[in-house]
Amino acid sequence: MWKNRLAFALLYAALLVLLILFSKPFLLAALIVLVVLAALMALLTRRDARLLRTSVRVKSGGREGETVPMTFTFAPKRRLLAAQSILVEVESRNDMFGVSVHKYLVFDLADDQQEYTIGVPLVWCGKVTFRCISVQVRDMFGLFSSKAKPFPEICTVVYPHHVRVLTELSSATIGATRNDGVMQNRKGSDASEMFDIRDYVPGDDIRTIHWKLSGKTDELIVRQASAPSHYNIALLPDFGRSHLAGPEAQQELNAAVAIASSVAERLIRRGVPFCTVVPTKQGIERFEICTERDFHELLPRWLSFPVQETGGSGLRYFVMEHLDRYFTRLLIFSAGRYEQDLSGLDSRVGVLVLSAVSGIKTARVEGSGSCSIMELPTEQDINEVYRVVC
Repeated sequence: MWKNRLAFALLYAALLVLLILFSKPFLLAALIVLVVLAALMALLTRRDARLLRTSVRVKSGGREGETVPMTFTFAPKRRLLAAQSILVEVESRNDMFGVSVHKYLVFDLADDQQEYTIGVPLVWCGKVTFRCISVQVRDMFGLFSSKAKPFPEICTVVYPHHVRVLTELSSATIGATRNDGVMQNRKGSDASEMFDIRDYVPGDDIRTIHWKLSGKTDELIVRQASAPSHYNIALLPDFGRSHLAGPEAQQELNAAVAIASSVAERLIRRGVPFCTVVPTKQGIERFEICTERDFHELLPRWLSFPVQETGGSGLRYFVMEHLDRYFTRLLIFSAGRYEQDLSGLDSRVGVLVLSAVSGIKTARVEGSGSCSIMELPTEQDINEVYRVVC
C-alpha cells in the first residue's frame, strides 16, 4: 500500500512544480488534472470504505474500578488504494444509571487485517452497552472521508466491588401474616430444632456448630435454637438517578450497589432465602432467591434494570402494594443520607436501611423501635468488617 501512496504523493509534487515553472496556458490544464485526481481520490476512498469490514469485541464482564480490553478489527476484502486511517465514534451507555460517554478513536489502516486493543475503564456499576455512532474512512492526505458499515452493539456487565460484611439474623422481627391469619413469629423451645444461624464467635458452644454448612462456606457457622420460625426478608434498592447531581454521586451509588450485592451474597451463602424487590417504571418486580444459582442469575439482570428516577420511589411502591404483609424484615439500600419517612412501617415490618454515605470514616447506626438506619462509608477500611443485623 505504501507504493500507491508514494505514487500519488510524487504526482501531486510534480503538478505543483509544473504550476510554478510553466506559463499560464499550462495552469488551467494543471488545475483540471488536480480536480480529476481529487475526484479519483474521493472515489477510491469510497471504494475502500465499502470493502472494509469492522468488528469489535470486549470482555463480557469485570469489576468496578478495573480496566477491560476492547479489541477493534479492521479487515479489507481487497487491497486498499487510497484509505490510510479510520475514525470511529463510539458511545458507551450505562443502562443502570443512564450515564453516556462519547469517544472518537483514530486507527491506521493497512492492506491486511489489523487489530487494535484499547483499555476501557469500568467506572459505573451496571450493564454497559457500546454503540457505534459512525465509522469514517479517510484518504492518505486527510482530504476526503467516506462512511463504512458500523459494527453492531456489544455489551459488558460491570459488577460491584466486594464489601466485607457479616450478616446476623435478628431475633426481634415482626411477624408476617399467613393466609390463615396466624402470626408467625414465635420463640423455639426445642434446642434440637434450628431456627437461626450466625457466625461463630469465641465462647460459643462447639456443639452448636453447623458442620455441614461450615464446610460449604469455609467459615464456622453456629445454630441458634430461638428465632422466628417463619422468616421472610425483602431486599429493596431504593436509590435514584436524581442523585447523580450530587458531588459524590459516583462513589455513593457504586457503594450502594456493592453493599446490596454483598449482603445478598452473604445471606444466600448462609442458606437464608430472601426476595429481591426491584422498582421499575412499571412498578415492583419481585425475584425469589433461594440458591447461589438464583443469585448469580439475578445479579447481571438487576444490573441492567434502569434505576428509578428519584430515590424513595421503591419504598412508595412497596407500601402501595402492601408488601409489608408478606415479609418480616425489609432491607433498604440507599445512596447518600436516607431521608424517607419510615414511620408508616413501624410495628408492621422490621426495617433496616443500609445507606452508603461519603465523608464518614466508620459505620454508624441510628433509629429506634423496629426501624433503624445504618450508614456505611463509601470507602471501606480493608481491615474492617461490617456487622449487619438483618
